[in-house]
Amino acid sequence: ADDAGATKFHIIVDCRSHPSEYLINKNLKDWQGPAILMFNNAKFKEPDFESLMQIRVGGKQEDSTKIGKHGLGFNSCYHLTDFPSFVSGDKIAFLDPQEKYLSKRGILGPIPQNSTYRDQLAPFKGIKDIDFREGTLFRIPLRKKPSELSDTISTTEEILELIKT
Repeated sequence: ADDAGATKFHIIVDCRSHPSEYLINKNLKDWQGPAILMFNNAKFKEPDFESLMQIRVGGKQEDSTKIGKHGLGFNSCYHLTDFPSFVSGDKIAFLDPQEKYLSKRGILGPIPQNSTYRDQLAPFKGIKDIDFREGTLFRIPLRKKPSELSDTISTTEEILELIKT
């Protein structure tokens, strides 16, 4: 958020579950449940997108003006999830470092205007006081079972307690 020039930052523990019929991949239904949402009021610039799309690598190693280096910031989300996503302005990205749900490690493109994958977009809608078109919204759905990335499983209650401390 700081590297993108944000002046506001919100963390939301989203306990909602979302429809799972119209998804990019039917196996993504496990990622339609509770999540950590992080919103900031800065839209990404092209270098920001490029950096985050370098999954598990990071892209700011050579830029001394940036706080997030070596992927340590965003990439820490893989302790909690296998399938993070984010929207910024008119773009959406889904990240899949294991290439388990997508044909590659991540996809980035314009937010679809059709309803083919409407359930995939549902988690980004209906969030009070958040307009992702005017900033960036990260969605970190909580892992339900151990995976190759991590065996950490966290509940919304544990996340809420962690945020309080």
